[in-house]
Amino acid sequence: MQTSWRNICKIGRQAAGMTQERWAEALEVSVEAVRGYEAGLYMPSDDLALRMADIAAMPVLSHWHLLNKSAAARALIPDVKLLGLSMATVRLLAAMGRFQAAHRADRLLEIAADGQIDALEKLDYREIMAELEGITTAALELKYAKEEDPDAYHK
Repeated sequence: MQTSWRNICKIGRQAAGMTQERWAEALEVSVEAVRGYEAGLYMPSDDLALRMADIAAMPVLSHWHLLNKSAAARALIPDVKLLGLSMATVRLLAAMGRFQAAHRADRLLEIAADGQIDALEKLDYREIMAELEGITTAALELKYAKEEDPDAYHK
């Protein structure tokens, strides 16, 4: 679940290292529009959110835009954190490893074998689905992960 509204305009502009004026020019909108988006007075259109994500080289902005604008999206799409590539990879592999070690895939096959979920299977099914949602979130965090500066480890 989303924990807070994210100002994708401001996050994108700062990630791109641009002034409001330069950002407005790159987005082909007025500076007043950028100020309005950053002040939270109104939300960018889907097309503008895509341009922001493209210009800032941050695809996660589009994801956050959907979460910001739609209660339906918040109910269906997991919130994701912007992580470094290493951490995102470790989180995904750890979640998948826990799932495998607990033999959850085998249990899911047992539950699904007859095409129905009976009363005795419901709790296991809910737990499995929660674990799969965690894996889905971790996979999206890896998808949106930022590359790390290889020199940062030597500083």
